[in-house]
Amino acid sequence: MKIAVLAVQGAFIEHEKKLGALGAECFELRQKKDLDIGFDGLVLPGGESTVQGKLLRELEMFDTLKEILHKVAKSDRKSVV
Repeated sequence: MKIAVLAVQGAFIEHEKKLGALGAECFELRQKKDLDIGFDGLVLPGGESTVQGKLLRELEMFDTLKEILHKVAKSDRKSVV
């Protein structure tokens, strides 16, 4: 299982360590191009949601991430991408 961890703010490293200990393959979402990598799940670490939204918009990731999640929510797919 490949899990994307949003790594723009918050305690994302702790999430990666725990997921790795559980046997999941993890990678960090830091740039828009990272959203092109296929993944089965997504972790949004805790943090100030207003700041996260601002950072995602500045990195031009917000709309793409929103579209991906919206498509998955409307489908029967088990995988995010």
